Amino acid sequence: MAQPKSQVRAVALRIDGVSDLDPEGRIPLEQLTNGTTGRITRWADFPAQPGIYSELTVYWKQPINPPTETVIFNNRYYQVDDQPEFTFSITPLMMSVDGTAEIRYLLVHSANSNFDPSPIRKLTIDHTPVLVPTLAEPTFPDSNLWGYLNCASPVPIWEKVRVLIAPESIFSRQDECVLEWQGFSSLNGCPPALTPIYEFRKTISGSEAINGFVMEIPFVPYVKPMVNNNSGIAQYTVYRNGVPKGKSKMGLVRIDRIIPGEPMPCGGFA
Repeated sequence: MAQPKSQVRAVALRIDGVSDLDPEGRIPLEQLTNGTTGRITRWADFPAQPGIYSELTVYWKQPINPPTETVIFNNRYYQVDDQPEFTFSITPLMMSVDGTAEIRYLLVHSANSNFDPSPIRKLTIDHTPVLVPTLAEPTFPDSNLWGYLNCASPVPIWEKVRVLIAPESIFSRQDECVLEWQGFSSLNGCPPALTPIYEFRKTISGSEAINGFVMEIPFVPYVKPMVNNNSGIAQYTVYRNGVPKGKSKMGLVRIDRIIPGEPMPCGGFA
């Protein structure tokens, strides 16, 4: 008798509110409070004959160590159940403990007893209240009057992007500034995103708390995906002894690396 075989065709599941580009899988506070929905795209070998089914099981693991898993959803799907995607609920109770979790699913096909595991999706659960942005937005000292960084910027865009943090009264020596940067395909910082959210950290010195400071974002891989009519968003949070003390508004910069008449953008393609 043939032994069941493991396949690797199951695609990664998606979770409402969680960016597909975020490897940490950070769940927004709104979803943590109200619950969210997991989504699984219709699999390629969905049952095509009466009586044949695929059994879907979704597993949740938290904490990661010890390695124990809980089944949070199980159902069988027959030919009559065919649709573009299949959903299941993730409740606030399941996400009540801060830390890291893992979620995955397994398909078992009755026609051949083969099983098809999905990639594991990491999730980060943090119920820390979101700060209201009250600090001034970061600015970009090398952008032009129209808010663009381009091939003629004073500091070459193919080297780095400089982000200016203006002094704030809450700044203190030894505070930590955590700058978030993300690139978008639009000119106004709206999806679709071209990069995940990247973090850059800096300990603020005494003089920087008074005068402000500049943080630098290297071109590769953080800026290079943005080529023409794209944009980047920068926002920072200040922490003191690990406790958030203030958050800035979002700073926007437009990015254009096209040189008229040239086959390649300055800095090359992504």
